[in-house]
Amino acid sequence: MHLARAVLGADGRVAAGAGTTLGPGVVRALVRLGVRSVEVVESDDVAEWEEDKDLARALADLEARFAGEPADPILEALKAALVRHLSARTGDPS
Repeated sequence: MHLARAVLGADGRVAAGAGTTLGPGVVRALVRLGVRSVEVVESDDVAEWEEDKDLARALADLEARFAGEPADPILEALKAALVRHLSARTGDPS
């Protein structure tokens, strides 16, 4: 079984992403967070955009979205802000 939707912690950060396999460790962690129920799916039919991606994959997807765009200082600032956000979300200080 997999989570059908992301589970957010009290601080709004993703505690477990959509598509996360509900193994014993994940279930224990969710119980410790006070989660009483979750929506699950039996198959792997979780949309790619709903997955909780690791930092490297999220940054690669971001790079792909901006590929081919003309040089623009506003887009560069937006991209840099998104990189900071993704890095902070995963706890990576870079």
